[in-house]
Amino acid sequence: MFRFRTWFIILALLILGGGWGFKIFGEWSAGQLECNHMQLSETILPGAGPLRIALISDLHNNPQLFEKAIGHISTAKPDLIIFCGDLVTAEERFRRTRWAIEGFRTLRSIAPTYAILGNHDYEKQEQVERVFATAGIPLLRNQATDWTTPSGSTLRIIGLGDWNEADEAPAACMRPANQEAPPVLLLSHDPESRWYLRAYDWDLMLSGHTHGGQIGNPFTGEPISFRSSTPAGLFPFEGNRHVIVTRGIGAIFDMRFFCPPEVTILELK
Repeated sequence: MFRFRTWFIILALLILGGGWGFKIFGEWSAGQLECNHMQLSETILPGAGPLRIALISDLHNNPQLFEKAIGHISTAKPDLIIFCGDLVTAEERFRRTRWAIEGFRTLRSIAPTYAILGNHDYEKQEQVERVFATAGIPLLRNQATDWTTPSGSTLRIIGLGDWNEADEAPAACMRPANQEAPPVLLLSHDPESRWYLRAYDWDLMLSGHTHGGQIGNPFTGEPISFRSSTPAGLFPFEGNRHVIVTRGIGAIFDMRFFCPPEVTILELK
């Protein structure tokens, strides 16, 4: 009986220690923000380049990482900044919004900045919309705007409502395929929405939502995701179109494993 009890205690301590180690590593990994540069051919947004775009997404109530992300973006000196949704986490209280307002004001001072809503944002929609309005950031919700690039060409930026929340209305802001004149940069929080936008004209979709699966292969670095075929990176899509998915900044449960958060800098040459 004594030996059994001893081994039981040892096993329980090992399980407890392993659980704490798992949690500590996951939280540490979730804080290792990277700034990754992606070199793109000018054919991805024909006629828009040269152009540098900073892409961020999925903040999920993380002011510390937002501050680090702003530092990376400031250093990169982008021409355009895109936020692809999920400022908040639906299950958490969103309060003391000064960090978000001041952060987006800083981004706006670096370069023109545009934002869209993510699925979590609809739970706190009034507060999220107030943050962007107070910060002076255009929130594109089934809207299109024409932006003049540094080279003087016109880039059409289209922001959709979130597909998971049945808030997308492409017919309100997009044209049928092969009818768009300028290159089209499409912002849609969930990359799976691409399948429902085949009939519309767009060149490059920017998305978040997946968090890269929050788990990566420790040997190859490849993201592991069970809910998306495009967890992170650059993906071709039907003809000359492409989708870029960022791993995002925050994380659900504040843990990641071999899948660090990221700021993505897109370089069109």
